[in-house]
Amino acid sequence: MTMKKILIIAAAVLSLASCKNAQTETPAKKVDAQKFFKDNIAKVEDLCMEERASDEADVLGASYTYIDIDKDGVDELYIRDDASDSGWLLCCGADSVQLVASENYKLHFSQLGNIVMLSGSAGTGTFYSGYYEIVNSSCIGPDFFELEEFVWGTEDSTRTTFHPVTNFDGEYPEENTRPFFKKVEQLKKTSDWELLNEGKEFKPLWELDGKIPEDEQD
Repeated sequence: MTMKKILIIAAAVLSLASCKNAQTETPAKKVDAQKFFKDNIAKVEDLCMEERASDEADVLGASYTYIDIDKDGVDELYIRDDASDSGWLLCCGADSVQLVASENYKLHFSQLGNIVMLSGSAGTGTFYSGYYEIVNSSCIGPDFFELEEFVWGTEDSTRTTFHPVTNFDGEYPEENTRPFFKKVEQLKKTSDWELLNEGKEFKPLWELDGKIPEDEQD
């Protein structure tokens, strides 16, 4: 077989493979987050009320804003009820509403790249930080938390423990947490944690719900 024939056959094989890939590859689905959350407002309210920080929390009396945390072109929904100092972060990945976490008067959201931290006091001498990584409009796991505890009678007076959020009790091997916190450390070299609501413009949630309160009607 001549070299010319070999090259022609090879080109044909590559061409067929290219056509096959073109037929099997499906384009990524683009989600309209604003429409998605409006269509699923009842589910949004149910999830938020299940995880409300205060009995006084009123989801539909709260405010909201959209934030594309993972920069994939699909927004996440952040709701704030300042009256009860409550907040909720939701994703719309995999065609379902996902509540990432909720904040209260002690614990508040801040952001570093595509990672959200829920942090604040967890009681006397203890500081809590929960970490949630947002990828493709979903919160992926495990979601880690760390406790910085003041410990009497120790040389450095404090100790830090790391666990997955889903396993609050018991020890968790450091080698399982190290890759995640190494990524956090790398991100911190380029920027700092910023409050999630820093500079964000919030709208009354009834605009999302579509039901105008009587006192707001003309």
